Parts: sequence; structure tokens; C-alpha cells
Amino acid sequence: MEIKLKNCNNIESGKIEISKYKLNIKFGINGTGKSTITRAIKYSVESPDSLKELIPFKFRNEENEIVPEVESSEEIKSVLIFNEEYLNQFLFKEDELITNSYQIFIETPEFKNYTNQIDQQLSEIKNVFSENKELDKIITDFESLSKSFTTTQTGLSKSSALYKGLKEGNKIEHIPTELNGYKKLIQNKSCITWLDWQSKGEQFLEISDDCPYCTSSTLENKETIKSVSTFYNKSVIKNFNVIIEALKNLGEYFSEDANTMLKSITEKKTGLEDSEMNYIVVVKQQIDDLLLKLKSLKNISPLSFSEDKKVEEKLNDLKIQVNLFDRLKANKTIEIITSLNSSLNTVLEKVGILQGEINKQKNLVKKLIQKHRDSINSFLINAGYKYTVEIENNISNDYKLLLKHIESADIINGGKQYLSFGEKNAFSLVLFMYEALHKQPELIILDDPISSFDKSKKYAIMHMLFRGDSKDCFLNKTVLMLTHDLDPVIDTVKVLKEFNNISESNFISTKNGQLNEIRIRRNNLSSFAQICKKAIESDIDDLIKLIYLRRHFEIIDDLGNEYQVLSNLFHKRNKEDCKDHRKERRNDSLSEIDFNLGEVKIKESIPTFEYSTLINSLNSLSFLKNLYLNSENNYTKLNVFRLIYEEDIQKIPSVLRKFINETFHIENELICQLDPNDYDLIPDFIVEECNKYVQEK
Repeated sequence: MEIKLKNCNNIESGKIEISKYKLNIKFGINGTGKSTITRAIKYSVESPDSLKELIPFKFRNEENEIVPEVESSEEIKSVLIFNEEYLNQFLFKEDELITNSYQIFIETPEFKNYTNQIDQQLSEIKNVFSENKELDKIITDFESLSKSFTTTQTGLSKSSALYKGLKEGNKIEHIPTELNGYKKLIQNKSCITWLDWQSKGEQFLEISDDCPYCTSSTLENKETIKSVSTFYNKSVIKNFNVIIEALKNLGEYFSEDANTMLKSITEKKTGLEDSEMNYIVVVKQQIDDLLLKLKSLKNISPLSFSEDKKVEEKLNDLKIQVNLFDRLKANKTIEIITSLNSSLNTVLEKVGILQGEINKQKNLVKKLIQKHRDSINSFLINAGYKYTVEIENNISNDYKLLLKHIESADIINGGKQYLSFGEKNAFSLVLFMYEALHKQPELIILDDPISSFDKSKKYAIMHMLFRGDSKDCFLNKTVLMLTHDLDPVIDTVKVLKEFNNISESNFISTKNGQLNEIRIRRNNLSSFAQICKKAIESDIDDLIKLIYLRRHFEIIDDLGNEYQVLSNLFHKRNKEDCKDHRKERRNDSLSEIDFNLGEVKIKESIPTFEYSTLINSLNSLSFLKNLYLNSENNYTKLNVFRLIYEEDIQKIPSVLRKFINETFHIENELICQLDPNDYDLIPDFIVEECNKYVQEK
């Protein structure tokens, strides 16, 4: 698969190759554009309009709009990306480690198949609801009514809407004599709107004695007008009307006696008596009990049988005993209850089959929980983390992945505040793997996933992600890993044979806006001793060869005569001024014998070596500048730059000096690395700064 990019941030043009069903590692230094590649692919797949966010800054004020482009040789329909954004958005929630633990860890295709089988067995019950659409409205209305009948241990709550509406009698049915003129307005269904309008108009009575609507005198009626808002509380009347309306709508589900009693209670002129409140409490309890049964039946599913109770016992418990609901014993209610009980009886006739399917699903869930828990915990042990995970079922039958510390039995909520940065990254990678396995995207992108870990943890993570059964990890998935860390390249290309056929590595670089990649093979990863030998045997300038030869003696800790000669050469000392760094100061002259022996030894590697000739070259600024400008790679440029500024190195800014003398000098003495002559590992900005200083010299 070939992906071409154009005008995306620092990448003006270029392409990368992605081998399908393999781990594709793209190794590059910071500033190459790795995150740009990630975002470009993401936008091209999910929201092409967002590509404009990648317009290079130098083109953002152009009159002719420059549009970033991403072109793939094969259509990518879905992509899932691991980066910091993923960590912040989906992980370490308050009550679980990852959003949607249930879907990721439990809802496998096999689990869904059992769910479908069980749903089919329960279809008789579900059909009652699908064939009787009115049931949904009944449940909604009963829920609304139940909330207004708030009760306490001692009876009807005095804060409930029903109590507030009736504590002084039904003020809508029984209007005070002095307010009879407002009767039609108060008893109209738009009463609340009118009360709101009326209360807002009161403020104008303080401005004038005339009606603000018709300018008639209100002097004699002012107190009566004000008493409306005193006697009628808008919010109380509003909530009370809702209750009365609900009672009327649900009247056909109440028994005849209950309808008569509720009508009598809700239309009383005086406040509620204790016996009447007790009657309402019983109505409330029966409504709640019936609601619980109805909702349990409506939402019946495999999760309804997650407890150890036998299926037959559970189904019998769901049957509704109509005689227990005397307040609701109306023909309509009896008809619904009879229909539901009949559907339960139909299911009970095949309860053995249902029990078998549920048992299979329960056993599967147990295996899935143990498998995922053991896998994650094994990784945590191998990586040296003192945490374990549990997958537990909560009250709502929703399985969640939870965190525990090995020294405590308590569950850690979320874990964000307890885990270190590295621990969060490690967890997030593992959890990302499970989500990717669940969603099965065509392309998985890991944006610099493991560079912050030490070597042991890096291997533990790579092993978790790519070694195992292909259905349980990223093996045989199309994965793009972008990184500035060489360790995974060394492991997968050179050290670990098991990665040989499942991964490919490339070095990516961006020079002058052009994105390029070079394949990294086993023989491209060498010790620095091998790199030195290769350079010495090449046809590069003798002076460059001598730099590598000196480095060769340094890494094998051979400070013999040949090293002493080279050290003096690069310090630009004439033959008679050469020092022997093996001796004490003031008595450290290099003897002529040792010098000659060293020269002979050097000629074994570089036959054309002539100290006097090379000293002249080193003392020639024009020669060194020419050598610098004609160097084929940035690593050589840096070494020549050190020769140019050897005596004036303190004039170079400290940060740049650090890069030149240490970061890209000493750090190359790694056991295994890419040849800096073949793979351009030196950032452009460092060489650009060196260019300025060379020009000024």
C-alpha cells in the first residue's frame, strides 16, 4: 500500500510504503513529520475537510489556496490511532480504566451469537411490547406519576407535588369567592401561562392605578389582583395539573373503586386527611411494583439472567399476580398482565433450551474474563508494574475493567491520579490493543508509542502487542508504527528472529520538504566498530578515514602509539610538539620512536598516511571548508566542523556545542546503530547552524 502526501505541514511531497498484515516501523528523528503523517492519514479517512489544518504556514497567506493532499493506492475505510489524544479521550475514566470495557472485552462474535439465540427464546415476551405500542406510554406515564407521589417512611412526602397541590384543598376546583371573576381563566388548560402573565403585570400597579392593558381604573380591585399570585403558586399549580392529567389518562388502568376514591381525594375542598394520604401511598406502592415488573419484562435480555438463580425461577418471579394490585385491577390492566403472563408461560415451555444457551454464554464470559485478565496481568508482571486488573460485573450488568494495586484489595477508581506517566502509557497501549481488536480497523497507527520506556518495558510491550495468537494481538494486522526510538528497530530487524517475517523497518527523513524512506535491513544495523571499519575501507577522503580510525581506537580502549599520533594530528600539533597523553604533564612529549611506531601502525589501515601533509591540510581553513561543503552526509559535516572550530569551539553557543561534541559524537558508541553515513540522523537545523559558522570563519 502506497500513501502519498503533498503540502502537509513540513512535508511538501513524498510517500511511504505500508505492507499489509505486517508491523511497519518508520524510524525518524524528531521534526521528520511523523505526527503529520498520522494526522494526514486520519483526516483523509475520517474527515477530508480537516486536511486544511495541515496547510504549511508559508502557504497560509497565499491568494491561491494550497490544499493538502493524501492519496492511497488502496482505499482505507477505517483507522484507529494510538497517541496522546487517545489516552486523554478514552482512558482512565472515573469508574473504569477504558471506555466501553463491556463491548471491548465481553462482546465477542461468539458472545453475540449466544445473545441472539437467547433473544430468540425470549421473543414471545418482547413481542407483547412490540405489538402493544401503548405499553411504552403507560410505562412513561406511570413513571411520571410515581415521581409526583414521593413517599417517605412515614407516608406521603410533604415536598411532593401532589401533597403541595392538595394540602389546602383543590384550588382549581374550589376558587375563593373574591376570585370567582377569574374562574374561566384559572380552570382553563392555559392557566399556567395566564398566571405567569398576571404575576408579571403586577409590577405595573405600582406605576399607575390604571390597568396596563386597557387603562381602566384598578383602584378598587388592586388588592384582589394582587391576591391571585398569593393564592395561586404557579409552579405548584403546574405540577398539580400534570398529576391530575396523568390520573385522567391512566384512569382505565385503575379499578373503579380506585378511580372514585382518587377523584374524591383530588377534588376535595379541604386538605388531605391521614387516611387519604395512606390510600395514596398504597396506590404509589402498587404503581412502583407494577412498573418494576413491566420494565423488567420490557428490558429482558441475557443480562437479566446474570445471577446464579435458575432461569425457570427467574421467569416465574417475573409473572404478575393481578390480585396483588387491587388499586389497578381494571379490565385494561388485567388484559396486559394476562398477555405478559401468557408470553412467560410460552417461554417456560422451552425453559431447558433457554437455560442451556444462558449457561453457555455464562461460561464464555467467565473464560473471556479470565483470559483478558490473565493476559493483562501477565504483561504487568513482566514489565515490573505493581498493579493488577479485574473485570467485574456491576449492578447494571455492565462489565468494567478495574485497577488494583498488588498491596491493596481496594479498587482504584480510574487510576489517573495514581499511575505515573510511564505506567499510564503502558496501560494505554495494552488497552488500545484490545479496543483495536474489538473494532478491527483496516489500519492501526502507533504514533511514537514506546520511546519513553526503558528497554525491559519496551520488550514487554512489543511482546504483548505482536507475539501470540493473531486473534489476541496485532500479529497479522496492518500496523504503522512511527517512532524516533531505534530500540524497536534493532529488536525486530536484528535481535528477535520471531519478528523477521512479520515486520519491516524503514528510516524516514524530510529534507527541503521532501519525505523519503530507506529500508533498514539486518546488515544496516552495525556496531560502531563495524561502521569505522567500513569507512576506513571506503574511498572517502583520508582525513575522514582518520577520524573513524581514531574513534575505532577509542571504542576498543587502545590508547597506544597510533592513537597518540592521531590525537596530536587532530589537535593540529607539529611532529616536534606532539604530546603523549599516557604520561604526566610537563614530561609528556611523544618520543620519536613511539611516533614512528604509531605512524607505521596507522599505515597498515591507511597506506597513504603522511603526518606532515595532513597537518598542512588541517591548518588550511580553505581546505577544511571545502571538505565540509563537499561532505556527502551530515555526520561527516559535523566531524569536519569540529576540526574547523577545534580551537574556537567555546565561541559556539552552548546548546549547539552540546549537540556537536556529545549528542552526535559520544552517543554513536552504541552497541548497535544505523550507519550515520547511510542514514541521515543529524537534524537539519544543526547543520544549518554549522553552515552559518563555517561561512563566517
